[in-house]
Amino acid sequence: MNTRLGAGFAALLAGTALLAGCSSTAGGDTPSSIKPLEFRLVTSSVDGPCDAPALTTAGAGRACDTADTMTYELGRSLGTVTPTSVTSPTDQGSAHSVILELSTADSSTLGTVSGGAIGKNLAILLDGRVLSAPLVAAPITTSPLALAFGSASQAEQTAAAIKGAGTP
Repeated sequence: MNTRLGAGFAALLAGTALLAGCSSTAGGDTPSSIKPLEFRLVTSSVDGPCDAPALTTAGAGRACDTADTMTYELGRSLGTVTPTSVTSPTDQGSAHSVILELSTADSSTLGTVSGGAIGKNLAILLDGRVLSAPLVAAPITTSPLALAFGSASQAEQTAAAIKGAGTP
């Protein structure tokens, strides 16, 4: 499997507890417009141009990352969560991340899904495209959830896409 999987989200698992106390955020949105995130196990991936259509079925399939630079073979859908809020921190050092607040039920769903994926890459999809595929080290059971990116621009684009205001 490709070692680039989840490079932009390496802090995903560690960031959930670290950012739980952060309070300086901007750009939150109302729950009614926020899009769901879907989870699937990665069975393989290939670097290079991707032209697969957005994955729209619950069964196993193929999907591109948001930059169309990697093709993922994915297992069936393991579940979805819809954040109750999406914020972009303005704190120095946190501007490259997106913070997702989850309901108790969605935190439980994420805990179950991530608990069953320990030692595996878990793809996070938005609109049938892979945002990230981090290696799961431990169950993710707390909210807020932090998604870390390589740049503030990537974080802003992803936050806008999750809020339904654009595409990453």
